[in-house]
Amino acid sequence: MSDASEPVAGPVERPVRPLIGCDELRKWLIAQGFRVAPDSLSRDNGCNWYAYRRSAIPARECECNDGKHMQIVVRPFRLEHANAPNGAWESAEVDVTGEAGSHWYKLACYSLRHDELMERLYEIEAALIAAWNALRPNANSTAHPAA
Repeated sequence: MSDASEPVAGPVERPVRPLIGCDELRKWLIAQGFRVAPDSLSRDNGCNWYAYRRSAIPARECECNDGKHMQIVVRPFRLEHANAPNGAWESAEVDVTGEAGSHWYKLACYSLRHDELMERLYEIEAALIAAWNALRPNANSTAHPAA
């Protein structure tokens, strides 16, 4: 008998799914410094991707991210519908998610038209980071409001 054992099975090769839906928005986000990745959650959506990047706006750190800057995420949506303009409704949501005071928060701006997102991304990002920063003073408060 040989000392070397035969492998039971080879590595699993997963097929690479192409990113589909809202191509113009995806290209614009990449040009703005975002990375894109497949959205592994099953959603009733004509887009199978999301975009993300670290924010350059100063923010307190998430309690579980060891000094990394806050990340913003953009999720596009495309829903086919006969009564929609051009046969589909398209929108996006932008979110900041993190842990503060041992609780998880997801702050979001949603139902954004793609053109509005492109025009106002910095303003939306600044508002979400400001809301994230505002959580901190109250996150560890144990005082119950007066009844």
